[in-house]
Amino acid sequence: MGSKVVVGTETPASGADNTSFIRHANLFILMALELKIDEEITLRQFSAKDAKTIFNLIDRNRAHLSQHNDKTSGKYPTEESVLQSIQNPPNPERLRFGIWVDDAFTGTINLTPFGSGRFEIGYYLGSEFQKRGYMTRSVKRIVEYAFKERDASEVFANVHPNKTASMAVLKKAGFSRIEGRLSEDGDLYYSICK
Repeated sequence: MGSKVVVGTETPASGADNTSFIRHANLFILMALELKIDEEITLRQFSAKDAKTIFNLIDRNRAHLSQHNDKTSGKYPTEESVLQSIQNPPNPERLRFGIWVDDAFTGTINLTPFGSGRFEIGYYLGSEFQKRGYMTRSVKRIVEYAFKERDASEVFANVHPNKTASMAVLKKAGFSRIEGRLSEDGDLYYSICK
């Protein structure tokens, strides 16, 4: 399970999406992070070329992604809105990865720094890809990356009380629920520490 940098060419947008750009002879080279999980799954940092694929998954899963106060479906009504979120992310510090199983885009996982070594994760899978272990393996890998590469001391997630599948993923990945701690929205707090 390694991480690597993938090099391609794109023109960086202002507030670029946490990828690194190298300028060489008026050519911008995009360096996107990939985290290999196993022979089947790779986490690949979003790039503009993924916008249509991401939108198509969201569009097929609008009902699924609108459950339990999830805002994903409403944030991305069009392919253009997905592209804009990649090119001009609302939080440029958030690492946003696509979960790729072989050549299929199955969902996303994000890692957001909160200062003092704390990081929040958020994720979703298309309903057609659930119950295959993809998210559990992805969460374990992003936590490993946070601890080893980003010097995290804690990774946490806020989970709606009715999202039992998400809670099961976190438990399988080694997270514990912190009793009595809730988000402003009443979400349950799960945490794993280094």
